[in-house]
Amino acid sequence: MRQKRSKQYKRLMALYSTSFGFREPYQILVDGNFLYMALRYKMNICDQLCNVMLGKTKQMYTSCTLKEVRKQGKDWEETEMELQKFEQRRCEHRKKAVTSAECLSSIIEQDNPHNYCIATQNELLRESFRNVPGVPLLYINRSVLIVEPPSRATLEIVKKVEFEKTLAPRNEIKFLKKINSDTIIKGENEIIKKKRKSKGFKRPNPLSCKKKKAKPLPSFLTSQNNKNNNNNEDKISNKRKYEGEFNNEIKDSINNKETEIHSNKRKRKRKKTKAE
Repeated sequence: MRQKRSKQYKRLMALYSTSFGFREPYQILVDGNFLYMALRYKMNICDQLCNVMLGKTKQMYTSCTLKEVRKQGKDWEETEMELQKFEQRRCEHRKKAVTSAECLSSIIEQDNPHNYCIATQNELLRESFRNVPGVPLLYINRSVLIVEPPSRATLEIVKKVEFEKTLAPRNEIKFLKKINSDTIIKGENEIIKKKRKSKGFKRPNPLSCKKKKAKPLPSFLTSQNNKNNNNNEDKISNKRKYEGEFNNEIKDSINNKETEIHSNKRKRKRKKTKAE
């Protein structure tokens, strides 16, 4: 297998595993036509499937496909022997056998719940399964085993799964309902904020605005204000003068007392010296 093709298959299987939950061993439902072509080109189908799916595989068949192969005659005896080596998958057509295409479509249903891969050469069957999301399709083209690229139905569901991963889970949405009263929740994942009521015209920031200039007063008011200011200044100057005189008197009285104390101390010392 070429390196470019192996990279494509690796991305494809990663897509099926992340979006639809495919796990190893991959379960592959094999059709009689597919196995007949593999034996015709002398392919080791088990190894080829493991190489293409990049993991372990489990080949399976139904009783309807086995009965259909038996009806084909002696040319299909080898395919019948090889088919019986695989694991049999139970189907609902035990009493009345149905064609392998109808049997496989009844197993896959509308959403492939059991994550089966289908290997078939029937083009009409492959076209019908392209409308079902999450169904890997395999076929043989000139002794080369090929996995089809994902269909539109699978890609649409992959986009939905990727989008749901970005949304909040249900537990968080319930928590938001209890705490945030500003949110309205429609459905499971749509969160819409309530529109708050407008509080009217917003005023500008006072710090960013310039201060208003004071208007000049009329002449008769300015003259009165000047007189009042002069009177106030005279009162303040008189208070300061009075306070200064009072402080000077206190300082003089304190200095006089200190001088008297020093003179008394000197007189006492002289008396003591004379008595000795």
